[in-house]
Amino acid sequence: MNLQTMVDTLQEVSPAAQEAEAIQEEMNEKIERLKAELVVFKGLMSDPMTDLDTKIQEKAMKVDMDICRRIDITAKLCDVAQQRNSEDVSKIFQVVPKKKERKVTSDDDISEQDGEVNRFSDDEVGSMNITDEMKRMFNQLRETFDFDDDCDSLTWEENEDTLLLWEDFTNCNPSIDLQGEQEENLGNLIHETESFFKTRDKEYQETIGQIELELATAKSDMNRHLHEYMEMCSMKRGLDVQMETCRRLIKGSADRNSPSPSSVASSDSGSTDEIQDELEREGDVEPMVS
Repeated sequence: MNLQTMVDTLQEVSPAAQEAEAIQEEMNEKIERLKAELVVFKGLMSDPMTDLDTKIQEKAMKVDMDICRRIDITAKLCDVAQQRNSEDVSKIFQVVPKKKERKVTSDDDISEQDGEVNRFSDDEVGSMNITDEMKRMFNQLRETFDFDDDCDSLTWEENEDTLLLWEDFTNCNPSIDLQGEQEENLGNLIHETESFFKTRDKEYQETIGQIELELATAKSDMNRHLHEYMEMCSMKRGLDVQMETCRRLIKGSADRNSPSPSSVASSDSGSTDEIQDELEREGDVEPMVS
């Protein structure tokens, strides 16, 4: 009876054990597949991360180069402006000695000039404006650079020689026009440079935003895969516990239901005695029938 119970128990437990083993094998296969996918995913993520780091370094180098280039352009613009200012001052210094050489030589000429002051025509109004402007410039230069001048007044500037002298300043108009064109070109260059840097800065910001978005997506994917892997590992541990429990149950039931050798021998002897009695009975019955 115990043997039959043990056999029934084994028959009941064996399908569950086989099912548990099949599930365990399936889980092991899934775990191996997930490990392989995780390795591949890590390899795929490492390459984009390296590429992104390289791109970021290249962009940073370009930004540094643009900043250095902008500093060089600013320095060149300052040099050009300083050179232009020095050229203007040198031209003024070239004009001043000519004025000294053409100073009035006698008081008679000065008195004649004073008498002719009130006789200006319409054509001389422009020359007077130029004369007033040059007086102002000359006074400013004399106060700044302490020029030695023997003349107590500036009325000598109104004679014919000095009027011819102011005509020499008309030769400076082309240079002024050229300076205006240079200033306009420099202004355009500065404006183009600023717009270029603004555009590059905008592109850098867009690239950085795209890189940050890709990194966030990659991190979320990696976290999801890791979560799935941890769930599979927990399921595997649960199946291992169930398999070990089934093994212990099967082993314990087999130990409890296995018969001892003495009981087996007694049962065998009893069965042989019964067989002999039946044979003797059959032998007695046959003569009676005959």
